[in-house]
Amino acid sequence: MKLTILALLSTFCYIFYIRYFSKMKQYERQLGLESHKKKNGTITAGGLFFAFLPFCFCNYTSKVIPIVLCSGLFAILGFIDDFFIIKFKKNDGIPANLKLLFQVIISAIAFYFYLKLDMPTSISFFGYDINIKWVYGMLILFILVASTNAFNLTDGIDGLCGGISLLMGIPFYFVAILKGEYEISFIILSLEITLFVFWCFNFPKAYLFMGDTGSLFLGAFYAMVGIILNELSMFFVLALPYVFETLSVIIQVLYFKLTKGKRFFKMAPFHHHLEEKGYSELKIDLIFYMIELFLILIVYFFKIY
Repeated sequence: MKLTILALLSTFCYIFYIRYFSKMKQYERQLGLESHKKKNGTITAGGLFFAFLPFCFCNYTSKVIPIVLCSGLFAILGFIDDFFIIKFKKNDGIPANLKLLFQVIISAIAFYFYLKLDMPTSISFFGYDINIKWVYGMLILFILVASTNAFNLTDGIDGLCGGISLLMGIPFYFVAILKGEYEISFIILSLEITLFVFWCFNFPKAYLFMGDTGSLFLGAFYAMVGIILNELSMFFVLALPYVFETLSVIIQVLYFKLTKGKRFFKMAPFHHHLEEKGYSELKIDLIFYMIELFLILIVYFFKIY
């Protein structure tokens, strides 16, 4: 019954948001793809609903609280970033250094509450349990900052980040059930429902964007689920598309500096390179979806959980 109400409420919220909040507009980068200039004026911050509606229906157990707290704070940071874009009508948002500082602070807060709840400080990596104590805090900080930025970079075309994230939730849902973590499985399923509703409005061509509100939230949510379930190896495998997108940016920057102006890719992140090569957004989405499905099969057949 809860999930039915959640699905209906999500649908109503998105229809209402698209119809009555037309001032919440996204502004594309001046140096971005020419084909993206026509997206100026598309409603943004659509991640607001899939970031917070599931939290209205979940039970706040000791293992759910860190997930909700951390991903919720990242969603708030993302919303502030989106608000700046809307307010000043250019795609700059919060300055990068300040944004990184807030990400580190939120990660530290997440680790503090993680310790207060007596959560384990060991990691299970490909079948081996390693107790790393306080180093675990640095690991959480790195994973959360890297994950949120990677999800943010991947959110560059209609349906990409939302679709991959939908697929990513499926194995986490079943692993949470296998481990008897039913409250975590419920919040994952709740997110899957609201995210699916968003994806229907975001899949090419988009009525609205998730914005930093949604991408930072999703990065933090799945990172925290991996941490709380002690399934970091599974998280790393499933997050490989996001890792590759981030690496493509790093490679582009380093190559540009080393060659004094040459580019390794036509444009970074990699999905923009494919756009420049003539691939449609739909085709790029399908390529990444197939890669994510392949990674899910790897997780299943090699039992990386």
